[in-house]
Amino acid sequence: MKILKIAIAASIALVSCDRIDPRFCIVNKTDKNVCVYLTKDSSTNNAKLYFSEYGKVDKQLRQYYFIKSNDSTHFAVMGDWGSPSNYRFNDDRMIFIFSVDSIKLKTEMLEKHSQTVIRKFEIAQNTLIDNNWHFEIK
Repeated sequence: MKILKIAIAASIALVSCDRIDPRFCIVNKTDKNVCVYLTKDSSTNNAKLYFSEYGKVDKQLRQYYFIKSNDSTHFAVMGDWGSPSNYRFNDDRMIFIFSVDSIKLKTEMLEKHSQTVIRKFEIAQNTLIDNNWHFEIK
């Protein structure tokens, strides 16, 4: 009986620790496929670096989200998007979304056209809450 109680307690602890919050949704309202990068760093240079390294196995799955035209994706995080201690937001409770209109970019394109290729969106946590955790790229 004691072993059963320990097993049940351990199962509850594991389930409660692994909570995933997928409520933050980005909708692509453009007529193009987009590649999206989410960060708490406002630097376009860092976003350019990540986009130019597209295709490397160690970056691809963790850094980018690909959204087809008129489709959406959810950014899931461990814990709670609305928590004040959420690590995704900077100290001003802002996050930044960088997008490009194609997932087949070359480094040279980003270096020559960094102002026109990369789009930057600044989003306050309060704005996301007010919009039910949905953000549209138009």
